[in-house]
Amino acid sequence: MKFRPAHLLRVAVPATLVAGSLIVLTSSSGQAAEPGPYRPPFTSRPQTVKTEFQPNQVIVKFKSSSTSKARTAALSRFRASGEASLTPNIVKVTGTDSATELLKKAKADPTVELASLNYIRHIDAVPNDLYYNEDQKTYLNTIRMPQAWDVSKTTGSQVVAVLDTGVDAGHPDLVGHLVAGANTTSPRRGPIDDNGHGTMTLGIIAAAANNKAGVAGIGWNVKAMPVKVLRADGSGDDLDVVEGIDWAVAHGAKVINMSLSSGADSTIMHDAVKRAVAKGVTIVVAAGNYGTEAPRYPAAYPEVITVGATDHVGALTDFSSYADAVDVAAPGTDILSTGPRTLTPPNYEPYWYCTGTSCSAPIVSGLAALIKNKWPTYTPDQIKARIKSTARDAGPRGDDKFYGAGILDAYAALGGRWTTDFPVAAADNNDQPARATTLATTATGSTPTEGDVDWYKVTSATARDLWLSVTGPKFDETAQWTNFAPRVDVYNSQLQSIGAVENPFPDLDSNGNPVWAPVLAAMNISVPEGDAYIAVRNSNGSRDARAYTLKIGPGEPSTSKGVDYPVANAVPNNLSLGQPVGTKPSLTFARPVDPATVTAATVRLVNGKTGAVVATTPTYAEDTRTVELAPAAALLDNTPYRVVVDGVQETGGTALAPFSSVFSTVDLAPPALEVFDASGGVQKATVSWKIPALGDLDQIIVRRNVGGKYPTSTTGTVVYTGTASGFSNTGLAQGTAYTYSAFVRDRSGKLSAGKGTTLAGMKSAISMTAKQVTIGGSLTLTGNTLGADNKVYQGLPMSFYSRPANGTTFKLLATLPASSKGRVSYTFKPGYSAVYMLTFAGNADQFGTRTNDITVTVTPTISSTLAPTTVKLGATTKLSGAVNPAHVGKTVQLQRLVGKTWTVAGAAKLGAGGSYAFGIKAPAKGKIAYRVYFPSDGDHTLAYSAVRTLTVT
Repeated sequence: MKFRPAHLLRVAVPATLVAGSLIVLTSSSGQAAEPGPYRPPFTSRPQTVKTEFQPNQVIVKFKSSSTSKARTAALSRFRASGEASLTPNIVKVTGTDSATELLKKAKADPTVELASLNYIRHIDAVPNDLYYNEDQKTYLNTIRMPQAWDVSKTTGSQVVAVLDTGVDAGHPDLVGHLVAGANTTSPRRGPIDDNGHGTMTLGIIAAAANNKAGVAGIGWNVKAMPVKVLRADGSGDDLDVVEGIDWAVAHGAKVINMSLSSGADSTIMHDAVKRAVAKGVTIVVAAGNYGTEAPRYPAAYPEVITVGATDHVGALTDFSSYADAVDVAAPGTDILSTGPRTLTPPNYEPYWYCTGTSCSAPIVSGLAALIKNKWPTYTPDQIKARIKSTARDAGPRGDDKFYGAGILDAYAALGGRWTTDFPVAAADNNDQPARATTLATTATGSTPTEGDVDWYKVTSATARDLWLSVTGPKFDETAQWTNFAPRVDVYNSQLQSIGAVENPFPDLDSNGNPVWAPVLAAMNISVPEGDAYIAVRNSNGSRDARAYTLKIGPGEPSTSKGVDYPVANAVPNNLSLGQPVGTKPSLTFARPVDPATVTAATVRLVNGKTGAVVATTPTYAEDTRTVELAPAAALLDNTPYRVVVDGVQETGGTALAPFSSVFSTVDLAPPALEVFDASGGVQKATVSWKIPALGDLDQIIVRRNVGGKYPTSTTGTVVYTGTASGFSNTGLAQGTAYTYSAFVRDRSGKLSAGKGTTLAGMKSAISMTAKQVTIGGSLTLTGNTLGADNKVYQGLPMSFYSRPANGTTFKLLATLPASSKGRVSYTFKPGYSAVYMLTFAGNADQFGTRTNDITVTVTPTISSTLAPTTVKLGATTKLSGAVNPAHVGKTVQLQRLVGKTWTVAGAAKLGAGGSYAFGIKAPAKGKIAYRVYFPSDGDHTLAYSAVRTLTVT
C-alpha cells in the first residue's frame, strides 16, 4: 500500500539532559544500558485522503436578527436538536438526517446566515526520534533568530494563543509563561495535554529563554494561552476550533497559532478567522504535511499567515504541502521543544523533537508577537506584509508556491539589515518541449530546484507500445528531508496527454518501514508515429539534486491520461537567471489558439516579488503560434518575473490549461541617483534625491568632504545610509564649504556611479551705532554676508531679527538685499532693550549663516514738575510727571538728597500713561533736592528724572 503519515505529527524522542548538555542516545552509541529511542505510534494515511466530518451533524450560524422562537422553529423544520456553543449565534445541530441533507436544509432556511459540515481537523506533524539530533542553534541561525533577539527579547503584553491539544502547564520550562486557557473539547476540564503536540508547539513559542535549562522559545519572554481544541488522538471538530478562536480573541490574544488542518473548506471556520483578524488578531497556520498542492484549510484562507517547512539549512521538505496560499517557510525538522512530562518515557527529560509544518508555524507565531510588540499599531495585514517583505528568497526566484515569499528572516523582520538570499540552481535547459532532450532508450536527470520539470523527446517511425520506468535514489527521510517522488506525463506531438503516472509516496515493507528503490515509477504507454514528449517532475514540493534514470523499452498498450500541456516553448527558460533587462518574453502555444483570446489580460508579465502586473504589449503571430510581450520600459535588474497564461482558448473554444514560467534578470550595477541636490541652512544641509527604478535596492550611501572635492565611494565621511529620499545633515561649521557624493548600493553589494553636490561656505557679521539709546532715539544696525573666500553676492537676502532682552523668541525685524559690497543697513527707533542678530537663510548653492547676538539697551525718560517750588515749613508741595514708555503699575521711588546720599523718601505706582505724583512735606528749613528713580525691568534700563530743588522757609 502507499504510505504517508496520516496526522503528520513527527514527535521526536525526548532527550536526556545530563549536566545541562544534550546527550543523544542511539543504538550505536555504545551505551547499551541507556534506553533507546522512543517511537510514538502513528497512523499511516492513504495516498488519497478522505475528508472527515461528523455524521448527522452540522454547524449553523443563525442571523443575529432571528429570535429564539424563530430558531426553535427552524430546528423543528430540520427535525434536529441544537446545542449552543461558546460563540453567540452558532449552534451545533444534530438530527436523524445525514450531515449533507441537514446542510441543505440549513442553508435554505431564512433564519440561517451560514452553515457548514462539522469537519474533523488534525494536527499537522508526525512522530520522530533521536536519530535526527540537531540542537537549536542550527535552525535558529537559518532564520537569524539570535540577531533578532539582540533587537528585541520581549513580546510585552502580546499574548499568543496556541489552539492545539493543550499543554503541560507544570512543565518547568513553561511555568510563568502561561496565561489562563480553555478546553473547548471538554469545557469542564482545563487545557491538559493528553497528546503531546500542544506542549511542543507552545514550547517552540514560549519556553523560557536564558534560564540555563531546556530550550529557548522564539518569544524569549512571552505569555502563551493554551486553548485545547483537539482531543487525545490529535483530531478535533470545527465547532471546537471555532469556539477556541472566539475564546482566544475574547480573552486578549493578539496572535493565534493553529498547527492543524483538513482538506475541507468551512464557511463557519472562515467566518471565525475573518472576525478574529478584523479585531486585530494575527493568525498563523501550518501549511500541512501532505507533500502535495492540494488545498488545506485553514491554510488556504487569505487572511492567515500560512507556513511551510524547511530543513535546518533552508531546503523545502518533501512532506511540506505547497500552494499559492503559502506565505513563508521556516524550519520544521527536529525542532527541539518541550514535551508533556506524563507522556515522556522513563529516564528521559521532557524535551521532544518536533518535525512538520506544525513546528514551523509556531516559529512564525513567536516572531509575529515580537513584531506586534515593537510596532503595536500594526494590523494583521501589516504584520503579514512585514514578515513576507523581509523573507529571504529561496527556490524559484520571487514569490512561489513552495516557499511563498521565502524563508523567514527574524532579524530583518524586526528592523535589522537584510542578508543574502538562499542560492538556487541554474536552469538545466530542458525545461520546455522545445528544448527536450532526445531519448533513445536511457537518459539521466535531476530536479535540483523546486518546480523543475525535465522534458524528453521520443521519435518513433511507427506507432508503438513502450514500457517506461524511472529509477533513482531511495526515498529515505532518515537520511534527508528532500526526496524525489516522480510524476511522469507523456504527450503526443501536439502536447496532448497520452499517459501519466504519479508515485508520491513510498511503499511499506513488512515491518512498516518505507521502501522505494530502485524503481520509483513505471507504466505502459502507447506512443504515435513521430514525436512524443515525456515530462518528469517531482510530485512533492522539494528539490533533489541526486540523479534519476529514465528508461524506455518494449511494452504493452495503455489508456491512462493526464492534462494537456499548453505551451511548446517559453523564452527565457523557466528558472533561468541573469536575463537581460531588455528581454521581451515569448511563448509558443502547443496547439492553435483563438487570437482574440491572446490579450494583455490573458498573457501577462508580473513582478515575481510584488505580483504587480508589468505593462506590456502582446504581439501574436498566428502562423508560429507565438506571442511576444514587449515591456513598456526596461525590466528591473536582479528581479524575478513570471509569465502567466490564464484565459487563452484553443481554436474551437477549449480552455488552454493555465501556465507560468519564471526567470530573473541580470544583476547590474545600479544606476546613479536621478536627482541629487542639497540646500543650505544655518549649520545644516537638507539633502534630497530621487531613487531610480530598481528591484534590489539595499541603501543610499551619502558621503561628505570639507571643501570642494567630491568624495569617492571610499573617501570622506559617511553621513547617511538608508532607503529614504532625503535627510538633514546638522552640526556643520559656519564659514565652511561641504561637498557631498551619493551612491546607490544594491543587495548584491554593487555600487552606482556617484552623484555630487556642493554648498559654499558663508560668513556674516553685525554691528550697531550705539550700545545704549534713550527712548525715541535712533539706532542703526549694519551687517554683511560674504562667501568664505570673501566673495560678494549682491542682492543676497539678509534678515535682522530681534528679541526682547528678557525674552526668548526672535522675530523678523527686516529683510534687505545685499549691496554691491555685500552689506545691509537698517535704522529704526527701538522701544525697548533688545538682542539683535543677522541671518542668511541659505539656498540651493550656499549655506546659511547666523551672527553672534548683540544687545542694545534702551533708557526711558522721566518728566518732572515741582509746584510750588517754595513752601513754608510744615506746608506741602507736589512733584509729578510721567515715565515714557509708560509702565502702568510699576513702582517708582521719590529720592531725597541727604548730605551726599540719595535716600528713599517715598514710592508710588505709575498710573495711566505712566503718570506719577508725590506729595512732599518738607522736614526742615533750607534747600532740599528731590528726584524720581525708575528701576531697570529688563525691557529698559534704570532712569532718573531731573533733580528738582525745594526751598523751605
